[in-house]
Amino acid sequence: MLPEILRLAWQALWERKGRTIGAVVGVVIAFTALSYALLLGQTFKDNVAHYFTSNFQMNVLYVMGSQFTDADVSTISTISGVELAVPITSARGAVRVPGTSGQTPVTVYGVPPSLISQVLPPTSLYDGELIVGSNLAMVGYYVAFDRSTGQQRVAVGSPLSLAIGRRSTTVVASGIMATGALGFVDTTRGVVMDINTFRQLTGITTYNLVMVYLKDVSQIDAVSNEIKANFPNVDVVSPQAILQTINSFLTAFQLFLGLIAGVSTVITALWLYDTMSISVVQRTKEIGILRALGFRKMDVMAMFLAEAFIIAAIGVLVGLLLIIPLSQMGLPLLGGMQQQSMSAGGAFRPPQGGFNISSLVLDPVVLAATAALVVAINLVGALLPAYRAGILDVVSALRYE
Repeated sequence: MLPEILRLAWQALWERKGRTIGAVVGVVIAFTALSYALLLGQTFKDNVAHYFTSNFQMNVLYVMGSQFTDADVSTISTISGVELAVPITSARGAVRVPGTSGQTPVTVYGVPPSLISQVLPPTSLYDGELIVGSNLAMVGYYVAFDRSTGQQRVAVGSPLSLAIGRRSTTVVASGIMATGALGFVDTTRGVVMDINTFRQLTGITTYNLVMVYLKDVSQIDAVSNEIKANFPNVDVVSPQAILQTINSFLTAFQLFLGLIAGVSTVITALWLYDTMSISVVQRTKEIGILRALGFRKMDVMAMFLAEAFIIAAIGVLVGLLLIIPLSQMGLPLLGGMQQQSMSAGGAFRPPQGGFNISSLVLDPVVLAATAALVVAINLVGALLPAYRAGILDVVSALRYE
């Protein structure tokens, strides 16, 4: 009986191909819009998570809001679950590049030389090496390059004069930091130097930030609470907690996009309801003949639902073919994060903004869920007309003109 029901459903759709094509087009638009919206939200969320995790280490806590001594750092390092405590101090300063006039304001950071790789993420290096020493320092991108012209003023190995207050010293650039690197070190207008040289230059012996590396990410809450118990007035920032908050917001954003795009699916279901209702009226006598030939009420109902399913299935298949090229178009977000390009003067220019979505990720789970939802909503739209067709009185249907 099922093959016969499907054959009759296909035949009925073919005989009314004008309305059938219109309904299929509606399903294609609904599926494509909903899929694109959900895929966009999912890709956006994945890119933000990747960009965030590549610039922040998830097993780190940032402790700030107080001036920490060496004893405080030692106390933090002895807390259960802490693998390493990295102290960082900073001060305002200025650099003068040989052969140029004027000074460039900078933030000077003092870090232990052996822990420089823990302070700066791998994405923070533009050129040179991650090394600081007695006369070696990492310089920010806009310290090495003129922001307005893009011309390079400081190369790796170049000396520059660094002043903090009334004291000054000469350091050699061991590396140039990149723009766009997240973290608590300004990689654009910062200078990272050896903590001992920093102390000699400034006289500052305390720290305003401690990076706490954990043995296990699952211990974030326990370690955070212990730190606050020892230092009640400090702020403890967890990149993982920030990422969870961002993901919650982006999930809500994805659902919002899906809700807007889902309106087209509801409209398509209403359109299918209207189409099926007209079809039931026009085929009343045909339904009576089928019932007289032995078709049960459920068989007639299944035939109309099969028509709705065929329309939805064809629309979903066409929509899948459309979503593939659409997904490759991408969508620039937050200004684009392209590779660094050459300026007219031959100098490297930094990337501007955040990141660029070159293409949407075709998540099979999202596509399958969208297809199931579109088909289900359209079947619901056809359910009432199908039910009405199934309960038609045989005698009245055969007399219908």
